[in-house]
Amino acid sequence: MLDFGNVLIIGAHYDDSELGAGGTAARLIREGHKVYKMTLTDTVVKSEDMKLDITNDRARDNSKNACLALGGVEELEIPLQPYGNLRYTQEGMQAIEHLILEKAIDTVFMHYADDYNTDHLEAHKICKTAARHVKNLFMYQSNPYIIYEHFCPNYYIDISEFVEMKREALDCYDAEHDRWGHLFRTNIQRNEIWGYGNHVKSAEGFCAIKTFV
Repeated sequence: MLDFGNVLIIGAHYDDSELGAGGTAARLIREGHKVYKMTLTDTVVKSEDMKLDITNDRARDNSKNACLALGGVEELEIPLQPYGNLRYTQEGMQAIEHLILEKAIDTVFMHYADDYNTDHLEAHKICKTAARHVKNLFMYQSNPYIIYEHFCPNYYIDISEFVEMKREALDCYDAEHDRWGHLFRTNIQRNEIWGYGNHVKSAEGFCAIKTFV
């Protein structure tokens, strides 16, 4: 495995980091790495159609508990943009870049380049610029959308011993985060599929933009 050094996982919404790289976070912490998490929007959602009423206070509390469940992920904070309206700005990008330099981040996990969620798309644009100088840069897919540019991982991390910690972290979120009642379960099942293809119990898959040895 690569020397991941200090790690930062960036998500548009509070549960994205756990969905995309929760098991990896737990494993890297166990192996002695410092793992940070950053969220870019307030994750406030109110929708009568989808029966959602998610507040920032509740989402932040859920995230704090999820970080503890993964073994001690440390959250880094920047000014949050409104859910559904995340936009690339020079100021926002530089706020992320500043923390990457301040914390001597070697590895960043961020959203995939293609997505249906506009916050996920914008988060990718912001992060790939802010993290352009890190040694290892990976993309994850938090929501398993069927998209034109298919998410096809080329780097896998064995999370067999940590998948239950990931499950516990996702369970820290209120039911409204678990879209259609099975987003979290489907995510874990996909980890099992990737694990099967690699002859292990569970694995998280990533698209590597660059790695440095």
